[in-house]
Amino acid sequence: MLPTELLAVQRWKDQIRPKYSKLSQRDVSAAEAIIRLYGESVGAKRGAVREKVAELENAYGDYRLVRGLAALVERACAFASSFHADPLKLRHMLFAEAAKRGFPTSPEEREAIVAETASALALSPSDVEESMYADLDSEEVLESCPSVKPADLLKQYNLSLTQTLLFSSTEMEFTASGNWQRIFRAVKFHGLMYTASRREGSVHVRLDGPTSLFKLTRRYGTALAKVVPEIVRGKPWRMEAKILRANRLLNFVLESGKHGWLFPELESAEEYDSAVEKEFAEQFRSLRSGWEVKREPEPVEAGSAIMIPDFAFRFGRRTVYMEVVGFWTREYLKRKVEKLSEVREPFIVAVDEALACDRLERLKASNPNVRLLYYKGEIPVGEVFAYLQPLAEAEVEAQASELKVAVKKPVATLKELAEADGISEEALRKAAGKVETHVLIGEAFIEKRLLEEVKRTLAQSITGEVPLAKAAEALKPYGIPDPITTIAALGYRVKWRGLSIENATVSPQPTRLYKAVKLPFQFMRHRFGFCNTLQPWFRIFTAQYLSVHASSFLTLQLHAWPNGSRPPVNASSFLTPQLRRTWALKLSVHTSSFSTLQHPVN
Repeated sequence: MLPTELLAVQRWKDQIRPKYSKLSQRDVSAAEAIIRLYGESVGAKRGAVREKVAELENAYGDYRLVRGLAALVERACAFASSFHADPLKLRHMLFAEAAKRGFPTSPEEREAIVAETASALALSPSDVEESMYADLDSEEVLESCPSVKPADLLKQYNLSLTQTLLFSSTEMEFTASGNWQRIFRAVKFHGLMYTASRREGSVHVRLDGPTSLFKLTRRYGTALAKVVPEIVRGKPWRMEAKILRANRLLNFVLESGKHGWLFPELESAEEYDSAVEKEFAEQFRSLRSGWEVKREPEPVEAGSAIMIPDFAFRFGRRTVYMEVVGFWTREYLKRKVEKLSEVREPFIVAVDEALACDRLERLKASNPNVRLLYYKGEIPVGEVFAYLQPLAEAEVEAQASELKVAVKKPVATLKELAEADGISEEALRKAAGKVETHVLIGEAFIEKRLLEEVKRTLAQSITGEVPLAKAAEALKPYGIPDPITTIAALGYRVKWRGLSIENATVSPQPTRLYKAVKLPFQFMRHRFGFCNTLQPWFRIFTAQYLSVHASSFLTLQLHAWPNGSRPPVNASSFLTPQLRRTWALKLSVHTSSFSTLQHPVN
């Protein structure tokens, strides 16, 4: 925060806002000059450095900006007092000596007083001169100055201006997307009152002080200002405040979407209350289950109060909260149970077995939204996942059934489409068949028209066995995120020799089956020693051995029997639906492709 005399504001109608630095070239130049000045002044006295800052004020013509930047840099610097004797004691001795001798009226008389005092302390006169006022702020010596970038300094300056304006605030309302635990710790620490409500899917918190109920006052402005850095850490955020200025109430509105670039990126560190919570979070994330786990998420309404859960699990639009009760006092447990009995969201309450009590069991019976889970030593990740998984499956089915997929780009990944629509990737994958213009290959939707171009490019590039890297490079202009998966899906055989793509090759699938089925039937009968037909089991074995696509089966079906007659053995009695699905998976073709085997063509 800055002194109020360094605050410059702009007003229009009933709105007010500080005059923020827009990170212009002039402002960046001023910040660079301030940083350089303090960096080059290590060893100098604070007063001397401030005199140089005053010269920069004249040079840049904006004393508020220069003095404000200097104040921020100076706070980050380390100053120390250097003296040979206690300055306060030294001044007492000098003034006592002056009282004896009389007020000095010449430099010689002053030097005599200093010399007498120095002799009494076994110091030199110069040591006395240096130590006389060494405890004053202006006499402190600059020991070190941290390195800071000009843009970062200007952003910190903007944040300080915001806090300075809030000195005059009477109330503030805000919403954030994280860092809630630290926000409410700051609210309580600074003695503020709050009310919370959920609107449009976000938690809005209103802050003021006890006496605000009775009169309009700015006495809580400083406390409100001190909460701002914690709010900014919870990006995205929005804040509104009432500013009392010149007996007029003005509106101050700020939001990260429009103004966030003006402020520093303050990191919100993930903190845990215990090793049990930290270990659980790490183990759950290692499952890669599709559930996003977030530490200390947004507040949850619990009747007239709010509570901040330890964890939130999110899968698409579904959210489940979790509270860990690892220690308790009578009052703590009473408050916790009272809040949990009022929640209307799905809640997992993990309780240490040592804390099992009737109060918690009654909670389980009174609120169907609460799932009680006891643990000993560590929270059972498997039990938590077992509770969450049916909810995830239901969410996927619900999303897939109502999903209308519209892919506008030639190539779009599952991840970007899922994030854009706020749904899970699994639901989008299930609904991929609804997309008429694109084909899902691997993790990306590829436009059918583009896929035809890709096929032609691969046909020209892969005429024999060629390096896989070369084939992948040929697909680079199409912007396909996983070219190797696309190459394999289009029917090419990839051979890996180790883990490096540089040693892998790709070639067209063998065409021996196509050649065989086009030969006269008499040759096939002589070659394989069969009387009059190719038995169904042989056709399946041949297809598996050659790893052909569905179209190969149709060709085999047409050429396997002479004169187009039906086979004496009914293939449908041999190829059960389950067996056809098994072969379909092994050959990477759709189950429907086997219909030609089950119903021979006349």
